[in-house]
Amino acid sequence: QFKGTGPFCGFFLLATNTALIVDLELVKKILVKDFNYFSDRGLYTNAHNDPLSGNMFFAEVEGWKRLRAKLTPTFTSGKMKNMFHMVTAVGERFAATVHTRIGGGDAEGHGKVLLVSDLSGRYTTDTIGTCAFGLECNSLDAETPDFVLVTNSFINRRRHNKLVEGLIFSFPRIARFLGMRIVSQHVHDFYIKLVEDTLEYRKDTKLRRNDFLDLLIDMMEREDADGKRIEGLSVNEIAAQTFLMFLAGFETSATTMSFALYLLAQHPDIQERLRRDINEVLAANNDQLTYECIKQMSYLQQVICETLRMYPIVPNLMRKAQSYYDTGDPKYYLEKGTLVIIPTIAIHYDPQYYPDPERFEPARFTPEEIQRRPACTWLPFGEGPRNCIGMRFGRMQTSIGLIYLLRNFQFSVAAETEIPCPLIKASCLVSPENGIRLRVDRVEGAKPIIREWENL
Repeated sequence: QFKGTGPFCGFFLLATNTALIVDLELVKKILVKDFNYFSDRGLYTNAHNDPLSGNMFFAEVEGWKRLRAKLTPTFTSGKMKNMFHMVTAVGERFAATVHTRIGGGDAEGHGKVLLVSDLSGRYTTDTIGTCAFGLECNSLDAETPDFVLVTNSFINRRRHNKLVEGLIFSFPRIARFLGMRIVSQHVHDFYIKLVEDTLEYRKDTKLRRNDFLDLLIDMMEREDADGKRIEGLSVNEIAAQTFLMFLAGFETSATTMSFALYLLAQHPDIQERLRRDINEVLAANNDQLTYECIKQMSYLQQVICETLRMYPIVPNLMRKAQSYYDTGDPKYYLEKGTLVIIPTIAIHYDPQYYPDPERFEPARFTPEEIQRRPACTWLPFGEGPRNCIGMRFGRMQTSIGLIYLLRNFQFSVAAETEIPCPLIKASCLVSPENGIRLRVDRVEGAKPIIREWENL
């Protein structure tokens, strides 16, 4: 409605000036070129009264800079390689669990209809559990673990009603003065106790797993040989970052995998081409899955990118103007404190950048097609200095899960599959309202995948 009339349209969220950006050039400036004007997400954080809100995603500018500088080294390619074997071990159990769930198939001996969104969530729970905390959650084989129940309660059940939330975000200083919190007490207690118990256990046993928590422990406050205090992360800050990793890694990767399978089930030709791509790369590597193999599976990456275009987990990006900002047009400017909303999902469905945007077409993400599009037209992980720091881990986790599934199983639409898929309206994320159910059949003659560590 507003595109072409100006760079943004304005409205009020209670007492907060808000600008919905409708011009791609201004999107680029906000996220990249003029990032210093918009380095705050505009989210409420109160690390003193609400420690888990002190994570890097919610943090204000200075807190974000400090945490980003400390945490960036934990997500390098080298660190991802160290965690790779942990994720493939879970991927192997993931495939075994699906085999068990299918059993003898239905009454006619065919596959079985499974709630793939639930299975994907169990897979990502186990990978985050082992990579972040060194815990064997075993959610693939058991009841829904506390991790999932607690985190889902934060995502889908608000601590406050919409009016109170609006007041908190409109008047953050007053809210902090009053000690207002956004994380429920039981969520806070669960994660603080989990981290404290794990830290104590690792200290007592001198256990080291080279996982995410070990990397955070290395950054803790400590004293040097002369007794001088070295600034580092506190226990509360470590709890906040592990909370963020589980929140981001569990829900986003599980939902991306579920939607990818949902789309592939509706497009069997694309599914077969992807399975062929996976098998060819593995065959060239003697059926061994390595970190480098994932990079070689170009069609898999195209499928994941197109899935994230159609179902970006975070539908909008938010920023807050740190000072007066001149857009270059005298009629349009942003005052200090203005909340800025970048409509990711609207950009992803703009036919100017993606012709026939409702169609599932992974070829949109060949290197040539990507080069033809302007920057900032694909934003599932954000863009610029404040993009998603865990992007590499999320892509790796999603890729490994899909590799194990598509190597061994074929997915198709069942009578229980909802098309189109209804989404949860009250959630801040793009999630299927009733889960995703698909028919799952075994792929005859599928060879087992050899995990990299088995040849060491």
